[in-house]
Amino acid sequence: MNIHFHGAAHEVGKSCIEIVTDDGAQYLLDAGVKFIQGGVVYPELLEHINKVDAVFLSHAHMDHAGALPFLEHRKLNCPIYTTRMTWKIANLLLEDAYHIAQLEKLHPAYKKRDIRRAARDVKEIDYDRDYRTPDGAVAFRYLNSGHIPGGASVLLELEGKRVLYTADINTQETLLMVRSQLAQEMRALGVSDAAPLDALIIETTYGNREHPDRAQTHQAFVHAVEEALERGGNVLVPAFGVGRAQEVLLMLSALPSHVPIFLDGMARTIAKLIVAEDDPYVRKRHALAEMLRRTTMVTRATRTQVLSTPGNVIVSTSGMVQGGPSVYYTEQMYNRPDDTIILTGYQVEGTRGRSLWEDHLFYRHGTALPVTCTVQKFDFSAHYGMGAIHDLITDVPHKKLILQHGDHSALDAVATFARTHLTSEVHVPYNGDVITV
Repeated sequence: MNIHFHGAAHEVGKSCIEIVTDDGAQYLLDAGVKFIQGGVVYPELLEHINKVDAVFLSHAHMDHAGALPFLEHRKLNCPIYTTRMTWKIANLLLEDAYHIAQLEKLHPAYKKRDIRRAARDVKEIDYDRDYRTPDGAVAFRYLNSGHIPGGASVLLELEGKRVLYTADINTQETLLMVRSQLAQEMRALGVSDAAPLDALIIETTYGNREHPDRAQTHQAFVHAVEEALERGGNVLVPAFGVGRAQEVLLMLSALPSHVPIFLDGMARTIAKLIVAEDDPYVRKRHALAEMLRRTTMVTRATRTQVLSTPGNVIVSTSGMVQGGPSVYYTEQMYNRPDDTIILTGYQVEGTRGRSLWEDHLFYRHGTALPVTCTVQKFDFSAHYGMGAIHDLITDVPHKKLILQHGDHSALDAVATFARTHLTSEVHVPYNGDVITV
């Protein structure tokens, strides 16, 4: 069989890997988009492909799921295998992305009805169970990835070959997520030096750097919020709506009960969904439910009142201050010296969050405005770091190692380690490349 790369090869974004069997069956591992200035980029494959036999969706982030409605628009109807939690979140994010595109007068490559059509093709998968496609050609199993609620790594067996797609993965436990234990699970499923995987496809987002100790970072974050409140202003915590915002709420439970906490944006709906769903790899659901009872949900009608008094903590999407209510709050706070903005994750180059942190500038309608409020940043990544990547590729026997979902420096660092310490073939494909397994 051949593995074709149509996205996330030497980049992060528009994840889409196609497996083509010797008898002509075509399967996709994810179908995502990449957001760029002024629009969205889709995997080139989707413009030309005429058949898809199944999609194996790893998780709900739009760089992995955002192109699913385009498959429906092309009438490439096929089963979309994913966990129940993943689809519930992905459906919300797809609806929201379409709505934002309409507001910004962008032109999605599909119609709103294509999201509903995708929902009809979804086949919900339980973790840690063996499945087969209806024709029996593919055996597969979904394993906890530890990345976000619903997220999974996917093990496939087809044409006598075994392929493990880690997708986005975290092997460090967080307040919200049970960590991935892929190496142990592979051994339990019979992967060994005598019976290695035929291909191991991994993400390398943080392949050239480590994360700080998470427990210490939690403490430092809470301390920073407390210090900011003591200065007499308000605190804005821009956060990704899936996973990060909910983890931030769990951290904020350490604050005294009299401190007002507000939640705004898509994170509200996602938090309620996570609490309602009994996902086996989500931790502290009851603690999160308690925090939601303590938290004030902000609506468009009440948003202007949140900053009218000092001493409030606001958690809001988006995490890079590119859209959502966090832009509104930043517009009000950037020139107020008593206020504080605390970023909680990686800020992509060219985003408002990156400019706030590195340049102390806030871009409003194209104008760069000097920032006088306090800006801080903490690393709460949902991806594994360099050492954990080394451990995984060392501990999971495989014939071919395929590195993707990372920038050039991260990919080079992992490839160098792998070629020095392993005997397997190491591949670092570009989009358009094909690897035979």
